[in-house]
Amino acid sequence: MLSSQRSINRLRRLTFALCGGILLAISSVLPVAAQVPITTQETLLDRLQIEDMLLAYYYGFEVDEGHDWTALYTDDAVLDINGLVYEGKTEIQGLYDNYGEISPEEDVPGKVHVLMTNPRIIVSGNTATAHMIYTEIMNDTVYLAPRLIEQGREDTEFRKINGSWFITKRLITQDGGLPPAYFDTYKPR
Repeated sequence: MLSSQRSINRLRRLTFALCGGILLAISSVLPVAAQVPITTQETLLDRLQIEDMLLAYYYGFEVDEGHDWTALYTDDAVLDINGLVYEGKTEIQGLYDNYGEISPEEDVPGKVHVLMTNPRIIVSGNTATAHMIYTEIMNDTVYLAPRLIEQGREDTEFRKINGSWFITKRLITQDGGLPPAYFDTYKPR
């Protein structure tokens, strides 16, 4: 009986060692989960400048017509809104100058506010990326409760040029409130 107990214990140790070896072998071929970059003292100012730039960009929806939307873009920037792609400053400014044709909410009385939430800004030298959720809210009058117009996600790439940050690429995907102009080009992403 003592002999069989030793054999069982040996078998357990061997099984344990074998399983441990297999797990070690598997873990060495699987990619290590990348640690999410954290804002450091070196990247803090850049991150704040990018966030301020995005806030200024969205503030443009609240100012009078004639706003220069392209001031924050590079000359070769790309703006992709639900599959409609605009390349360069001329096409991007043209989109905003004629946005009333795309979004019927543009011509209604009231005030639209854009909320920028959950920003994830990652700075890497002279380039950066940002991911955030945006929500457009319509305030028809001061007497009615606000209503949601649309909501979606924005992924933006930036480049630092001569000490200032500029947008090089924006990918906007709506998750709700899609205007009819995008019905043919929209793809979930």
